[in-house]
Amino acid sequence: MRKSTSSHTSQGRGRSMTQDARRTPPQGRSTYDIYFEIDCDCEELLDAIGLEYKQCEDDDTQNEVLIELTPSEATDVLNQSVLSMTNEQTLAAAVLNHELSEYTTKATIYTPSRDKITFE
Repeated sequence: MRKSTSSHTSQGRGRSMTQDARRTPPQGRSTYDIYFEIDCDCEELLDAIGLEYKQCEDDDTQNEVLIELTPSEATDVLNQSVLSMTNEQTLAAAVLNHELSEYTTKATIYTPSRDKITFE
């Protein structure tokens, strides 16, 4: 599992792109990008475990964390979940941790084939 290092930092630095352009993976990209929206109340926890984040552009009560998974990592996570019973919190528990999952309000997966799966 790899954290994004180029576009999401706790200080909000990084590439200057619109949200749609940033989230549309280029053709041939080989990772699954999972964006978690997590309540700002747990910033200390994010800092303590070293996850990079930035404030959501459309909701100042939420921070956004990007996790990039290889296809095999994504398969491991998604195979252990019954998708009809999965929500943003169960996905966050599988990828991040149980404590952060309690603060997760949305999870959006962008696949290498440019599909988008959202849990709210």
